[in-house]
Amino acid sequence: MSVEIRPITPDEAVDFLRIVPSYAGTPNWEPEPAAWHAGTGMTARFGRAARPDQLAAAAAGMSDVDRTQAAYVDGRLVGTSQLLSLEVTVPGAGPVAMGGVTAVGVLPTHRRRGLLRAMMRAMLDDSRARGEALAALSAAEGGIYGRYGFGPATYQARWELDTRGLRPADRQGSIDLVGVQTAAAAWPALHDAVRRSRIGEVSAYPGRWGVGEPAGRQFLLHYDDTGAVDGAATYRTPWSPDRASAGTVEVEWLEAASAVAYTDLWSFLTSLDLTKRVVAAKRPVDEAFRWQLADPRALRVTRQSDDLWVRLVDLPAALSNRSYQTEGALVIEVADPFCPWNEGRWQLDGGPDGAHCRRAPTGAAPDLSLDASTLGAVYLGGTALGPLAAAGLVREHSGGAIGRATAMLTQPQAPHNAIGF
Repeated sequence: MSVEIRPITPDEAVDFLRIVPSYAGTPNWEPEPAAWHAGTGMTARFGRAARPDQLAAAAAGMSDVDRTQAAYVDGRLVGTSQLLSLEVTVPGAGPVAMGGVTAVGVLPTHRRRGLLRAMMRAMLDDSRARGEALAALSAAEGGIYGRYGFGPATYQARWELDTRGLRPADRQGSIDLVGVQTAAAAWPALHDAVRRSRIGEVSAYPGRWGVGEPAGRQFLLHYDDTGAVDGAATYRTPWSPDRASAGTVEVEWLEAASAVAYTDLWSFLTSLDLTKRVVAAKRPVDEAFRWQLADPRALRVTRQSDDLWVRLVDLPAALSNRSYQTEGALVIEVADPFCPWNEGRWQLDGGPDGAHCRRAPTGAAPDLSLDASTLGAVYLGGTALGPLAAAGLVREHSGGAIGRATAMLTQPQAPHNAIGF
């Protein structure tokens, strides 16, 4: 068996997409009614395998083709993967360069032959060569990517709210129902403003705002006092054949660059006529709207899942590129067999004004030891070290080291990523 891993050529794009799960018609990783998005179930991108015209259109709009890493066995394309050139907002430092791993798939006839490992090797090598200190992905299966040094760093929730008896807040700005083209034109600048102030948010990739207009989808824009867009939402009020799901508002997306826009949009969505329930998906686990309710129990989380899995590609650069809540110093011992250049003991000195990470002096004893996947999970500050230590994933070698590390790493707001890729 002859195996080759390389970027595709432009004339191989359609064959590449035929293998990508979302185009091949592979079902989502969780079927209805347990799906955690706004509706009752999730399907493939087109609800089935993509038609030739859909594949051709998608291939023509592919970005970062040079960052694909496809697997060829005896000359035949049988596996796909791709890196998107993105940015992610990290504590204190704002957006930094990140390789977004996506489009991962292997034909069923060629699984368990090491092809995914070979493609991941090529992607991380490419990311390192381009100076990206981080790589990240959204995992279709939770048991795959830890072995490659990725750890779940952000989480998202699906929640429901019974709106009967709810008193919406008075709106302070203006909201307009707009068409899909108007919404798509406003979203890039809005998301760019929002992502810079929320840890874990990722930049939009080319084509991200080319949204469709399925039956019932409505588009909202919120305007501040100057007439500028400072919030947006999409929702549906789908027809239902049964009493249990009638009168439901499905909120698919909501972003706000101001507290006024945030409150106004939720006030609008929870006071629509002839509705009794709001279902919202892919929301932050620390959703502020709960605290605006007279009865916070009215908002019920019905699903929570990991979202963004983070991997440190260049460990000293990644730890130096973010700030820390308190001043502190740690010697961290890291196990990283997949990226051996990250292995060993590292001296981290950091605080609110910045940080520096370098190889620890010879003979320096470690304060903590952990592996690359665990380090990825705690990097954005949303995962506590205490439970990881209790699970045996973090070892404390000097007294109080876990407390010091927790004080340095933990952030006041949970990291959140609204954009899948």
